[in-house]
Amino acid sequence: MKNRVLFVVTLLLIIVTASGTMFAQNLKELTVFTGEPLPEYPGSTIVGDIIRAETGIKLNREALVGDLETRVGLMIASGDYPDMVVAAHFTSLLKDAGALRPLNELIEEHAPNLKRLYANHWEMLQQEDGNVYWLPIQAIPYGPDKSRYPSLAFFINKKVLKDAGWPIVKTFDEYFQLIENYVAKYPTINGQSTIGYLTLFDDWRSFATTNVPQHLMGYPNEGEYVPVLEQGRYVVKQYHTSNTAKQYYQKLNEMYNKGIVDKETFVMNYDQYIEKLSSGRVLGTFNQFWQVEEAQNYLLRDDPDSILVPLPIVIDTLVEEYQLDIPYVQPTQGMGITTSCKDPVAAIKYLDYLIKEDTQRLIQWGIEGEHYLVDEDGLYYRTPEQTALFRDPDWVQNVFGRQYFHNAFPSLRGVDENGNMFFPDTQPHLIYSGSHDAEKEVVDAYGVQTFTELFNEPIFKKYFPLWTITMPAGSAAHIEETRMKDVLNGYVPRLVMSKPAEFEGIWANYVRDISPLMKEQMKVYQEGIDWRMENW
Repeated sequence: MKNRVLFVVTLLLIIVTASGTMFAQNLKELTVFTGEPLPEYPGSTIVGDIIRAETGIKLNREALVGDLETRVGLMIASGDYPDMVVAAHFTSLLKDAGALRPLNELIEEHAPNLKRLYANHWEMLQQEDGNVYWLPIQAIPYGPDKSRYPSLAFFINKKVLKDAGWPIVKTFDEYFQLIENYVAKYPTINGQSTIGYLTLFDDWRSFATTNVPQHLMGYPNEGEYVPVLEQGRYVVKQYHTSNTAKQYYQKLNEMYNKGIVDKETFVMNYDQYIEKLSSGRVLGTFNQFWQVEEAQNYLLRDDPDSILVPLPIVIDTLVEEYQLDIPYVQPTQGMGITTSCKDPVAAIKYLDYLIKEDTQRLIQWGIEGEHYLVDEDGLYYRTPEQTALFRDPDWVQNVFGRQYFHNAFPSLRGVDENGNMFFPDTQPHLIYSGSHDAEKEVVDAYGVQTFTELFNEPIFKKYFPLWTITMPAGSAAHIEETRMKDVLNGYVPRLVMSKPAEFEGIWANYVRDISPLMKEQMKVYQEGIDWRMENW
């Protein structure tokens, strides 16, 4: 890594000395649509400058603005595609439109790292014609790991737990009782009104509200449906009209009418949600950790006594909780190279460079000696000063540059061949010792080393997760899925914000309207899960 830094510095000095324009002239440009609302790339970051110097590629980025499905539809209608694209669960629409190149030969001839690291998952990625059109992003399992935080949870402000004497909280009613009690005791925080609970309902992120009943039933993130093990076979069931769903929405309705659920919760966008969470005056929210991580990092930096503590909340004590994810590959979406790309070899080589182990260490850990150190056993660690840098979300994004080369691109997670984790937060000897004092106070109070230890160990499921099975574009199931989401988006705010006396009538109409809109989807999911259980 030190040689890499010397190389980059030397290269940049040569470029600057030779000509102010030489750098731009020697760079090859590639365009990428990342399908997520990242801010504009600042132009120069620690990670980005090294990657640019070592690859000779200047990446021109287009981030998502507005609705992803609409943006993908406009791409297809116009035939105007970037060189590379990530389109979440709409990736198959691009393939069906003939917009994605098969990657098999490109990888075989030009991408030894991709070939090696995706080998165990290759059959999962092949489409019906035998070709692979995209590479799963975010994290390819590379051995087991443990995390400081669970993948999802009901989060509660640390102040609430501390004020109540660190109680054991298991049920939905207990969770809200704690929040109610704290609001009554402390109606303002830092001169502003205390916010009891927020739920996120912004566009596609509304799953943070509508998918919650499955977790109250004890399940990890399966998506819109849950597979239930019956006589040795996983049978797909719906939960949107379940008794648990009714209890969930009725509780939110009760809390909304008491002023505990924020009045703006259904009109906030994601940025406003993060801003409120970061203020330290929000007591509770449910979400996947990646959706609240930015706010948590601001709290750790600015108001550590108000950090969000994840809890394994279920609807009642009869439910067994298994909310933790197991490592998985998302085979139905990822990074593809489009037919508009004039230099697909350069594109695949760029992705091959990003996925290799040394680059992944750079993106996650940084530069050895500057951003992390290595002990006598070869294990990576950070000094308190280095840890503080990486706890600053503004520095990590705008100076270091991790976000611009991580979530939208193929990446690795788990333990490497040297015994170090690719994700620093999962480095075993650092999970506790590298925690903030505010985090340590909580886990110490509950007699654990990590927040994930508050949850039950996950159950291995070969098919997992169900949501990675997608509805075929244009199919009856896909049309049904769109209509079902329209019903959810229309009814859920009404269920929560109505007067209590109106709830039963709205619920009856909701059940009437949504019940016919799940049958075709369940058929597709059942076929998919049966195939995975037999073939994976």
